[in-house]
Amino acid sequence: MLKLLIAILIFVATLLLVNFKPKRIPIGYSALIGGALTLILGISNIHDVVLVFDIVWDATFTFVAIIIMTLILDEAGFFDYIAYKILGLGNRLGKAFVLLLLLDAVVSALFANDGAALVMTPIATSIISRSSIDEHSKIVFMMGIGFVADTASLPFIISNLVNIIDATYFNISFLLYAEYMIFPFIISVIISVILYYFLLVRKTDKNQELPSFQPTINDQLLVKLGFPFIAILVLAYFLTSFAKIPVAMVAIPAATLLGIIAKRRKKIDIYKVVREAPWQIVLFSLGMYIVVFGMGKQGVTNFLASTDSTLFSLPSPFNVIMEGLLFAFTAAFMNNLPSVMINSLAINSTHSTNHFLLALVNVISNDIGPKFTPIGSLATLLWIYYLERKHGVKIPLRIYVYLGLITTPIVLVATILSLWILFL
Repeated sequence: MLKLLIAILIFVATLLLVNFKPKRIPIGYSALIGGALTLILGISNIHDVVLVFDIVWDATFTFVAIIIMTLILDEAGFFDYIAYKILGLGNRLGKAFVLLLLLDAVVSALFANDGAALVMTPIATSIISRSSIDEHSKIVFMMGIGFVADTASLPFIISNLVNIIDATYFNISFLLYAEYMIFPFIISVIISVILYYFLLVRKTDKNQELPSFQPTINDQLLVKLGFPFIAILVLAYFLTSFAKIPVAMVAIPAATLLGIIAKRRKKIDIYKVVREAPWQIVLFSLGMYIVVFGMGKQGVTNFLASTDSTLFSLPSPFNVIMEGLLFAFTAAFMNNLPSVMINSLAINSTHSTNHFLLALVNVISNDIGPKFTPIGSLATLLWIYYLERKHGVKIPLRIYVYLGLITTPIVLVATILSLWILFL
């Protein structure tokens, strides 16, 4: 009992360090401090560290590689060019907003939710800064971009770090994962776009004309290579899934190849791109998973497994909905990375024969559920900070929570039900 209490205290202290960053301690170091305390106090051991590294290495290095590819293409002007073309299809506020959200969803699917937020935020702020919409509408506009970046990060293993961790733990192949998650992805995107479209236009003239802008193209060749490169990359993910090759073994060589091309072209600063890559995520994943793994060993996993078994015994489809809500609220108040980790351990400890279904519900809930609160995901916290510091758009807590509460439950339940239909 004492070890369980110590494990919980270490976990809470680690989360506080990660979220509030006292003295600007990087998130990776904060998580490693928690992991080190877990080892020193005997909550976990060296064998657990080896197990944890085996679980997280593929996920974290894949994520870093994807963000590096995103940064290279963004520096080249690829996403700016696509946004320019999309606004050429419709420069009225309502239509442009829908088209930008759909682009946001595609970028999130192919370059992860963090990648989508990274490239779509400056494009969106550039557009609204030139428009005459009021402050509330600007917040809704930007919230829509952030919301879809997360809720659309479902279709592929590489679309979210949460997906990679969950799929790696349950040994789900890229192809099998995509087969079951494409339909929930479509439902999630459609409902998210509809909800935010009506939230925006109910107080704003949807026919307001938006100003055009010229894209900044730094490397014409890389912009032209963008689409074929993405197509070949996705095809490689599918083909290698048959041989159960780790996703990182595709993502890392692809990022390296793109980096070599960019370096030889000398149009963008490749060293800056590498420096800006989220290397702290590697340390964060290792440290936080050691903390969560240790807490799970002391009884938390068994408690959650018992709760999961009880909920899953409810009549269908209420069982998957209740499981999804449990996972979502865990993510919203615990942060989605530790949440997906500890819920994966709990699912694996249940006596259910439906581990695969529960694993996918875990993904959906930890991709969408964090939108209930701004502390639900690290990406959201960084995005809110980035918005205010670099673009002057402040999202008050009450507005964030209000929009989260009226949109997240609808998208979450509808997406879980769309997955449940596939298992009938």
